[in-house]
Amino acid sequence: MTNLHDYSELIEVIPDAALVVDRQGRIVLCNRLASQLFGYAAAELKALTLDALLPEEVRDKHAQHLEQFFAHQQARPMGQGLHFKGVRKDGSSFHVDIMLSLVKVEQQAYAIAFIRDATQAKLLEAQIRRELALERRQAHTDYLTGLPNRRAFHTKLEQQLELLKRDGEQFCVALIDIDDFKWVNDQLGHAEGDRALQMLARAIRESCREQDFIARIGGDEFVSIHPHAASSAIQHIMQRVQLAVQQLGQQQGWPVSVSIGTCYCSQWHSDYSVERILQIADEAMYAGKLGGKNQINAAPLTT
Repeated sequence: MTNLHDYSELIEVIPDAALVVDRQGRIVLCNRLASQLFGYAAAELKALTLDALLPEEVRDKHAQHLEQFFAHQQARPMGQGLHFKGVRKDGSSFHVDIMLSLVKVEQQAYAIAFIRDATQAKLLEAQIRRELALERRQAHTDYLTGLPNRRAFHTKLEQQLELLKRDGEQFCVALIDIDDFKWVNDQLGHAEGDRALQMLARAIRESCREQDFIARIGGDEFVSIHPHAASSAIQHIMQRVQLAVQQLGQQQGWPVSVSIGTCYCSQWHSDYSVERILQIADEAMYAGKLGGKNQINAAPLTT
């Protein structure tokens, strides 16, 4: 094509909005779709520079990219360019996707910008991100109580072990088992059992510190991780849990209590693992059950 008139005919038949700009960013040609997209008459658009179609905060950055485009003379495919917003005549903004192509007319370099409204694509992308985030949360959340589940607990405990190894950051794990919970299901039904678990989960959560991690790992078993907690502090926290469960049971008419086994992790060893810590806490918890239930038993993490 030998002149700009040829390009004005070409851009009218393509299915995207199109602008032709010179090195200074001045708009020399536009098609009907570009006029519709930005809300300007064709004559108005051709009296503007690209800056007028961009938010003020990105104009300097885009001017640099336009300069680089002319310097390197490389096309920029649709979907692989810059992500920014366009500005309509009425001041409203919208996401755009742009492809740039270099043309030369009578020894002068011009850029053809093919522009698509990317609003729907951005909305779909945001929806997909929200759905993926929801799926991730659901994959790590107990459906009944809303607490983290066993998978989330394993991930958190692995992180705590790494902190113990790297920084010597001590912590404690407590395995909390609801004594005689079977009575609730057998005598009152599973719907009441589900309600009881939700209320017990809330009581346990509210009895612990804000920074503590509480999870339901199955049935009537809960587990907690307590960062930066000395063994004496864990005893006090677990006593609060014990009292809260007793009081809730009395209020609701449930003959429940808690057997708790704690495992204090103060020094790193290569034999330590999620499974080993759970085993130690579980053994301490069952020792309490065999001793009459409603007990708190502590055990150190040993090799």
